[in-house]
Amino acid sequence: WMRVFNSRRWTHDSDHRSQGSTAMIRDGFVKLIQAGLGTPPMASGGFNVMLPKDYLSADNLMAWTYRSISSEPEYILEGQDGFTTWEIQLDCHGFSGPAPTKQGAANAITLAQAIDSIVRGGWSGILPDADHTHVYGIFRSGPYLDGYSDANRSNVVTLEYKIQYAQI
Repeated sequence: WMRVFNSRRWTHDSDHRSQGSTAMIRDGFVKLIQAGLGTPPMASGGFNVMLPKDYLSADNLMAWTYRSISSEPEYILEGQDGFTTWEIQLDCHGFSGPAPTKQGAANAITLAQAIDSIVRGGWSGILPDADHTHVYGIFRSGPYLDGYSDANRSNVVTLEYKIQYAQI
């Protein structure tokens, strides 16, 4: 059983609260993942929401995208606190061609497992963004979700994380 990949679950990038509060952490998170995927990385990625048209091919088998689900700061009696929880969805694509294939699914799963191993176990530390964002923890939420993207001719594995960090 395979669900058809859909991209309806995300907050609008026009939401200024999400844009301003996560701009630096997005950059740092992408750099963290790309650095963890090796040198050179086993897959390119960090594309916001969708892959560029015809990006995947027989020569470029894997890539990943991200989208914000929500970004919520904590509030205390004095107002907004710097502690923020950002929910993010990662889509790991494995090139399949015009229909889902076992190899495309294997590529997507391999990439998803590699990314998950980078941040698994509540990763915490300083991100390599310009603000040196302090992350208290990155936690996986929800199971792997499998699908297929007609637009990218790829099998897709979706991962979701909650990232707790200090917003400046």
